[in-house]
Order: sequence, then structure tokens, then C-alpha cells
Amino acid sequence: MAAFSIFHDGQELKAFGRDACPGLYGGENSPMSWIITEPTSCRTGVSRLGTGLSSSHAAMKPSTFLGGSLAASSSGAVSNPSTSKIDVHAHFIPDFYAQALRDAGHIPGPDGMPAIPAWDPDTHLDFMHAQNITKAYLSISSPGVYLTVPSTIATTNATRLARQVNEYASRLKAQHPHRFGFFASLPLPDIQAALDEIHHCFHELDPKPDGVVLMSNYYGMYLGDPALSPVYNALDELNATVFEHPTTPCTEHNHVRFHTNGEAPPVAQKEWQALNRPVANRQLAAPTLDFPFDTARTFADLLYSKVPGRFARIKWIIPHAGGGLIPTLDRVVGYSSLYPGLNLTQAFVRETLARSFYFDLAGPWPARFAIPSLVRWVDYTNIVWGSDTPFTPWAMAAAGISAFDGDVEEVFGGEEEKARAVRFGNAHGLFESLV
Repeated sequence: MAAFSIFHDGQELKAFGRDACPGLYGGENSPMSWIITEPTSCRTGVSRLGTGLSSSHAAMKPSTFLGGSLAASSSGAVSNPSTSKIDVHAHFIPDFYAQALRDAGHIPGPDGMPAIPAWDPDTHLDFMHAQNITKAYLSISSPGVYLTVPSTIATTNATRLARQVNEYASRLKAQHPHRFGFFASLPLPDIQAALDEIHHCFHELDPKPDGVVLMSNYYGMYLGDPALSPVYNALDELNATVFEHPTTPCTEHNHVRFHTNGEAPPVAQKEWQALNRPVANRQLAAPTLDFPFDTARTFADLLYSKVPGRFARIKWIIPHAGGGLIPTLDRVVGYSSLYPGLNLTQAFVRETLARSFYFDLAGPWPARFAIPSLVRWVDYTNIVWGSDTPFTPWAMAAAGISAFDGDVEEVFGGEEEKARAVRFGNAHGLFESLV
């Protein structure tokens, strides 16, 4: 595994990449190659498909990232407990999953991204050590495990891939129980396949997941869809935590047109994404603008459909400070009175959010702006933190953490109890209560 010198605003950083895909977003021809210089050293312990796990991290050489140094043990101890963090929004990309993305046509990267980020457990642990992150809850990011338009073949492939990533994550958690948790992936939109995977994950895997990750939509099946009721019932019985993650939006026309039971996908993945890309946003990858608004769509769909009340034991984590919904929530609530059967009230929404929802601060945007918007609707005890690595490159995430630590002190006016709750305590309470 080669180490690369990385520069950010003239300051030298060090990060570890994989020989197969060095750097943050690929090799020397990568769109992110401006930050990669010559290799400076090598080490062993790279993640491989066979076992899916690396050798013990305790023997690894240290690396330095912007905003911190390697100052923690493999057990999770940190040099400055007052700024220790739990990361609820972190992704893992094992080699076999990256290959599955390429095989399914997500090239050069998913959702229009410029590449598939390099990732391995040791690099992630190095980053956590450097940034005072005691534990990270890993999830598969968009597009999840159902990688092509719905069909019999796509369901078979998604079911197999879900099993692979969940078993991989369980093994990783077993090797680093104090450092990694994970959210299980489900092969939705196939309901029965998802129910089978929930049973496997929570009744057969050891260690089991800490919750499940759900995409904001599955080829047009948004999270308020009544078809998902059997899935929510199973998760409710488990007192599960659901981490919602945005994905490429879908129009109703395309949902109806392509939600078929054909043998093979009716269109290639690139064509599917092109059909759902807004004309005004064609020059941007979906994560830039569409992701926050797809979170808003599915978040509103959950509220309108009363899913949180009907399945009240499920806890939800909504990323990116609620996406585009929090700034528009007054409008969503107010206009609901025009539609029979909806009629949300401010009191109902506040009660629902307080009981069932947490909001992560994965950016990149300043927490000093995100937190005041959130606390209009929820208490600080419903706010958690996330890095969104490695889709947010390691150096960018490190710079964001440095700013975040200052922001929470500023927002809470030196009330350390509140700042520590957002960094660590709220997430710790959420997940420890499920043990």
C-alpha cells in the first residue's frame, strides 16, 4: 500500500491509498490528481477480496492529516476527549463493490461522480485516529446495492451483492468492534428480498448491524411508499435505526415506465441517469445539487405518509442537516393544509422530529449555518456528526473537521456540554441504547 504526499492550501498532508487505485479519486489521470505527488513510503495490510479484512491496524505506520495527528490507540482512545467524535455518515467501498459498480455501468463513478473513491480499512482508521473519531458507522453510499434498472437479473445481482457487503461489514466490525459499526444494505425495491436480508442480518450475522441504510428512492419508490410497509414493520419490531442516504432522483413517468418484472434491465444505467437528470443541472453530478433535494423529497414523503408515527420504534438519521427540506419545512407544513388527509401542523412535525429523527452535519457546509436552522425544529440532542468520507476526500474532510470544531463552539457560545453532545454524546446515546 503506497503512501502519497498530499497538499492542501500549501500545507503538506499524508494519506494512504491503495496500489490498485492510489490517491483520493483514482490515479494520476484522475480528476483529483492535482493533489497527488510522488509516493513517499509503503506499508502492508491492504484490504483484499478474499478475507475482506486487513492485518491488525496496530502495526500500521502513522499518517498525518490536516487538522490532527495520529494520536489514538486502536481501542478508540483519543488525545483530546473534549473534541472526540462519532461519525454516523461514513462509507466503505470494498474492492468487490467497486468492481460491481464498474460492471453495472457506473463509470467513471456513481451518480455522475468523477471516479470511485479509493478506500480501505487501514486508511479509514488512520483518518479516524488523526481526527479524534472514536467510532464510525459505515454504510454503502448511493446507488446502494441495486445497481441497474429493476428486472429479474437485477434483483438476483442485488440480493447477492447485499449479502456480500453486509457479511464483509460484519467481519470488519468483528475485527474492530470499538472502531466500526455498520448499517446493513437491502436489495430494494424487491420487498421479499429485502425482508430476507433483514432476517439474515439481524438474526444470523454475528456481529449484527447497527441499523440499515435506505436510499432516498429506489427507482422511484420513495420512502413514504405504502409498498415499503412490510419492511418498516420488520424494522419496527427490531427497534432499528434507519440511515437515509440520497441518490439520483426519479420522475414518476420513469418510475412507472421502468418498474417492470422483465428478465433484463430495459435500459443501460447511464441512459437511466440521463432520463432523470434535470435539464438545468446537466453540467453537475447529482450529489452536488440533486442529492439534498432528493433527501427533501423523501423526508417530506415520510412526513406526509405518517410513516414515523405508524412505525414509531424506528429511529431515523437524515443526512446533510436535512438536505433541502429544513429551510423549506415551514412551506411544506403550511401548504399541507390545502390537501385533504395531509394537514401537517407545526406541533405535529416538531413532536415527530423530536421523537424519531436525528440530523447529521455531513457537508460540506459550515455547521455554524446548519445548526441554527435545525434548532428551529429540534433540540441540539437530535443533531449528530458525519464526515461523508471517502466521497468527501480525506483532505477536504479533515479541513471540514477543523472548521466544524470551531463552529460548534461558536454556535453554542462555549456551552461545552452541547458541543460535546453534537460531536459525540447524541450518537453514543442513540446506538448504545440499542445494545
